Amino acid sequence: MWRAWLVVALLCSAALLASAATPAATSAGPRCKNRFPRKPLCKFVDDLASNPLAVIDGATGKMVKIGVYQIYQKFHRDLPATKQYAYGKDEKSAHYPGPVIVAQRGVKTQVYYENHLMDRQHMFTVDYTLMPGITKPKLGGIPIVPHRHGGMQESESDGHPQAWFTQFGETGPTFKSRLYHYDNKQMPAAIWYHDHTLGWTRLNTVAGIGALYVITDPKGYERKLGWLPSGNRAVALAIADRKFFANGSINYPNVGIVPRVHPNWSPEYLGDTIVVNGKVWPYMRVRPAMYRMRLLNAANARVFNLKWVCAVRGDYPNFVPPITGEAISVIQIGTDGGYLVRPVRRTEVLLAPGERVDLLVDFSELPSGCKDVIVTNDARAPYPAGEPVTAQTGVVMRINILKKKRIPSPPIPRKISWMPKVPAVNKERYHTLMEVMDRATNLPIRVTIDEKSFMDPVTEIPKQGDTEAWYIINLTADAHPMHLHLVQHRPAWRRPFDADAYRAGRCSITDDSKPSCYSGERKLVGHYERGWKDTTLAYPGEVLKLYATFKRQDLQPWEFNPTTGPGYVWHCHILDHEDNDMMRPLIVTR
Repeated sequence: MWRAWLVVALLCSAALLASAATPAATSAGPRCKNRFPRKPLCKFVDDLASNPLAVIDGATGKMVKIGVYQIYQKFHRDLPATKQYAYGKDEKSAHYPGPVIVAQRGVKTQVYYENHLMDRQHMFTVDYTLMPGITKPKLGGIPIVPHRHGGMQESESDGHPQAWFTQFGETGPTFKSRLYHYDNKQMPAAIWYHDHTLGWTRLNTVAGIGALYVITDPKGYERKLGWLPSGNRAVALAIADRKFFANGSINYPNVGIVPRVHPNWSPEYLGDTIVVNGKVWPYMRVRPAMYRMRLLNAANARVFNLKWVCAVRGDYPNFVPPITGEAISVIQIGTDGGYLVRPVRRTEVLLAPGERVDLLVDFSELPSGCKDVIVTNDARAPYPAGEPVTAQTGVVMRINILKKKRIPSPPIPRKISWMPKVPAVNKERYHTLMEVMDRATNLPIRVTIDEKSFMDPVTEIPKQGDTEAWYIINLTADAHPMHLHLVQHRPAWRRPFDADAYRAGRCSITDDSKPSCYSGERKLVGHYERGWKDTTLAYPGEVLKLYATFKRQDLQPWEFNPTTGPGYVWHCHILDHEDNDMMRPLIVTR
């Protein structure tokens, strides 16, 4: 939808100019008066170490309390504090990203979530014209519902989009409890928790409601991985994009791409400023040693293609691309849901919204003359055929190598994990991703799966214990990160097809009696995707095949009952798409 994104930018610019010449609006949307940036923000002036992420021990057996609070947070040295809705143990410690919950495999974690948001209206404009059933509290307030993304949990603790609750005592139709139960009987991995309120997810995520959740297994699965960097040499980085006004507030569009249909919805929120762990273009200091970096793409819509590029020290506050230094290789050891069987060496890492990746970066073996490393991004937005990166969006952060004694790196085993074979397939499903276009403007007004709404009757009803093969047929111009709740799936291959002929009905992907729509051979997913995944990119003009087994990763049955409660969902993790009907229910049966 990259052309649509350009239209949104023009509409928003017009709204800003108009509001600058008139009294500020009284709506809950961004007030544009006096909010133009005063000057470009300098890069690499905020130290990540100055505000480390809080950590909560989730393996004590005691209930953990986490609330969502309204706070004001400094994103950049030269910006006033920014209003946020953020997770925290209390108001004082609340921060974006929120506290990292560190759990242990097989040790239960109970989290009691609280809503302390006193605003009657959201800080951003809510578009109530989106999908049927959109959340609309009668008493006002900010509805929230936490979803542990990548987690295997009972549906009452999964964060169903209609299980929301407000500070004022109002709850959604599938709400049961604020106390969530996580048994953590899954592979050690970095997953995360974020808001999932129906029709509000994109707003609450940009507002700051998100945090990491790390499952460890020091006494079992990870016993032989003691060589991995730990302590200060193991870092978690949540990467996102934002736009800021001069007064520090977040610039979120309040003008829709087709206002006649949806007054406030735009297809993708794409910021012009990159944020890492709540800091704009930060820097971090490292020793000449190997580091473990768990990365999360916490953006609403932006895909990042990351490189670690050597640079000579210079005038960093005014540093802009292009960067001509040598890209150093990193070693990927894990995906969304656990370790890869074999480490994979890479010179770039593609990361879509919702995805995580577990990396080793060796700063002890840099090319001669390499003093610092710049993490860069060159992914077009919307991905893959949108606008190229700018001097702002092409830079993520700087890593400064300290002049200290080199710490030798350990040898990396050729094999670090295992995965069971994919069981026999019990059922195949074919799903089509589509845009609904406005006839008058030929601009998108809705994004769907199988031309259905979220509120339409459920069609995905797998049996507990079954293995299913899903074929995701992408008829749109965008790549969509498809996320399945409850299970860790395994992507198999992608294959190009003739989308025009498919739309016209001149060929088929499922009916052997018709000519085939496929226009090329199957391409197995890269070795870096051959692990446990909960979010996988479906590219335009391609069919993505994945396997989903409705059991634990070790193929044992879940100890909780997945057939009770409100059920689960699956959706595109471009949150602007999810909030406008690119989400479907999923019910598990016996």
